[in-house]
Amino acid sequence: MLLVNLYVGSRYPVNRKKIRDAVIAALTKQGLTHAQVDISIVGQRKIKELNESQLKHEGTTDVLSFPQHERHELNDFPLPAEIPPHLGDIIVSFPEAVNSARRFGKMVDDQIVFYVEHGLLHLLGYHHE
Repeated sequence: MLLVNLYVGSRYPVNRKKIRDAVIAALTKQGLTHAQVDISIVGQRKIKELNESQLKHEGTTDVLSFPQHERHELNDFPLPAEIPPHLGDIIVSFPEAVNSARRFGKMVDDQIVFYVEHGLLHLLGYHHE
């Protein structure tokens, strides 16, 4: 089972189905069939606070990811069969998505999906290097 937990501030109009479908497609493409991920769509103040307090980076950003485990450790922690292992958390800045979508001529939901897929790759152990 693939489980996508999506937390969206009430003032951020996003296509929840599109985001969930993109995550499930990306996880399936990576060969995962039993996992869960938490995604939060937040404002600039919250993402700035997380970026500074958790990563010690100054200012705001577009997307953050916080892995729960390394990919090779996903099945190391015993859980009941019906509970998929938690990959981690992805936090997306709605205002940054709006600004980038405008700059690149994209729909906001497409930009959010881009950020979520980027964060998901980080959760799966892929990095910029």
